[in-house]
Amino acid sequence: MKTFQRLTFIATACVALSTQANAQNYQSAYDVARVISAQPIYQSVEVDDGREVCRNERVREVVPTYTQSYRGSYRPRSESASVLGAIVGGVIGNQFGHGRGRAAATVAGAALGAAVVNDSQRYDRYGSSYAGSRTVERVERVCEYRPQVRYEREVVGYTVRYDYKGQIGETTTRNRPGNTIRVAVDVTAIED
Repeated sequence: MKTFQRLTFIATACVALSTQANAQNYQSAYDVARVISAQPIYQSVEVDDGREVCRNERVREVVPTYTQSYRGSYRPRSESASVLGAIVGGVIGNQFGHGRGRAAATVAGAALGAAVVNDSQRYDRYGSSYAGSRTVERVERVCEYRPQVRYEREVVGYTVRYDYKGQIGETTTRNRPGNTIRVAVDVTAIED
């Protein structure tokens, strides 16, 4: 483990000394160069130009129709139905009570049975019946999205040519430069 730590320390020291030696011989400074030209760099970009298109559309629909009808006058269709209702009501009423109470329940059941049958026949004289179907036409608004793609040219940068003390250089920038552009100037010391 100590050997690994020593090697790491030696490697770090070598890198530090190397960097310091280069820093003594190398300096970077900034200056300004004259812009000769700035040509835009274009890229084709896809743009969604779709829109919603609506229209009125006729819709046909088949609907059933019913008619209201009058089926006769107020009169039971059958007297025997009322009698049958009274008998059934009497049998059911006879199941309840004891002695005179049973007799009263039987009479009440018979009366109730006859009344129910009578009412059902009376209210059945009006009714509706299926008369067929008819076609109904209505207007409905229908909308749909229609995609449409178009392409536009978009400036993504500039190719800039510049003159720095007689040397012509070229670079790319994101923004359009003015009349001048900043350049990095490297100076290296040379031994005699």
